[in-house]
Amino acid sequence: MNYRLYISIIGLLFLLSCQDAFDYSPYLIDFGEDDKQCNVKNIQELLQDTNAEDSIRIAITGDTHRDFDELELFVKAVNTSHKITPVDFVIHVGDFADFGLPKQYLWSNAALKKLDCPYIVNLGNHDLVGNGGQAYTEMYGDYNFSFIYKRIKFVFINTNGREFNFNGNVPDINWLDRQLRPSTEFGKAIVVFHVPPMNVDFDPNLEDSFHSTLAKNDNVLLAIYGHLHHYDFYQPYADSVNYLNVYGIENLKYNMVTITNNQIKVSSHDL
Repeated sequence: MNYRLYISIIGLLFLLSCQDAFDYSPYLIDFGEDDKQCNVKNIQELLQDTNAEDSIRIAITGDTHRDFDELELFVKAVNTSHKITPVDFVIHVGDFADFGLPKQYLWSNAALKKLDCPYIVNLGNHDLVGNGGQAYTEMYGDYNFSFIYKRIKFVFINTNGREFNFNGNVPDINWLDRQLRPSTEFGKAIVVFHVPPMNVDFDPNLEDSFHSTLAKNDNVLLAIYGHLHHYDFYQPYADSVNYLNVYGIENLKYNMVTITNNQIKVSSHDL
């Protein structure tokens, strides 16, 4: 046999035998069924909850980026709390990836799947880097979505304006307005987003209309966001809407929101 042909055949066989050992591209999106449409699946699980308890307990974290060890600590802390007093569900306010890489999506979701309660992941600006937006759609679903649980409407909205070149459509104010219109199906609402309206990464032309839409019907109990990595619970505008800035996970803390009779209690806990 020709020596060069022999070497080529051996090399080809080696590559074929090792094809699963290499990623052809760090941007390759190849999620299994267990890592697809996770928000949809978790919301379905939550809405099947037959717990008659009126109160709602929500554990919240965000801006985990590449802090995968700390994210594992968060999961363990929530599971421990859940055994004592049930946690209805977990919210991640976004930036669960650092560079929008599918591998980072998989690593973060692998940790969150260990939770003993449903979890819902919001879209952060870092999650959109590269083809991260496509990865988010495949793993979690729509950028904007809502659901009603125990007569509270939870509205998740994309506010990462800079990543969309401040095009006037992010956040989608008209969609938000429709979600918050009074209805017999819900009494109050909680709105979750990543970039807050007072931040430079929020479309400056939409700040006024965004916060005025939240206050318009006097039915928003709480606006929850991340991006800034520090904790704050306050009213930044001259209206009745409370804003919760969630701890970034590098602080080794997370927040718990308890809703009872349309009253909000916010607490902080160590990992």
